[in-house]
Amino acid sequence: MKLPFWFVFFICLFLLSCAGSGHYSPPSEGGPCVLMISGKSGPSLYVEHARRLAASGYTILLYDGNDFPVNQVQLCQAKIRAVLQDAGCLSALKPDRAAVIGYSLGGAVALSCTAAMEEEIVGVIAYYPATALFDDHEGCVERMRVPVLILQGEDDHFFNCCTVEPIRDISDAAAERGKQVQLIVYPGVGHGFNLGPFKNKSLDEDSWRRTLQALEIYFAP
Repeated sequence: MKLPFWFVFFICLFLLSCAGSGHYSPPSEGGPCVLMISGKSGPSLYVEHARRLAASGYTILLYDGNDFPVNQVQLCQAKIRAVLQDAGCLSALKPDRAAVIGYSLGGAVALSCTAAMEEEIVGVIAYYPATALFDDHEGCVERMRVPVLILQGEDDHFFNCCTVEPIRDISDAAAERGKQVQLIVYPGVGHGFNLGPFKNKSLDEDSWRRTLQALEIYFAP
């Protein structure tokens, strides 16, 4: 018997260890900073990604997406700026800007808040962003100032938070305004396609490859 996605999702959350928010350092100190923002469930599901990315040479700051008020853009940006400053990511010892990777709620934060922060953020990667959780889609498009990569499942109906239609509208509107937005839609795929028990190996590999390529471009001299 196939169990509902939501049932498996919350059982897995219950069984997860307490690992979560924190800093994950690369093998050699001084790697470019990446702020990784979790979904509404909290950071635990994303620790694997943080560790994998740190192993690739990046300094990872993994934070709970619930810590950032996605519908209060200025306050949200102030909190993100404080996180980066406290971690030393905006100092002269590192590249002068950080990248952002957000998942679900964190993807909404990445789009609504960080894509406008061109002085602090070099580029954004949003996995299945929860567009239903922030109101001002038009303002989000107008505020975009940095390159954005969006990775989305075409059949994402997880609590209807992250359906493909709104993100297509945002992407199309951004393209019409000359913004640097790339939308990758995976056919026949739902929410969390690169997470835990829901992970699709081939899509995880493809989205990870695209993530690493985007970061290389964002941080290119």
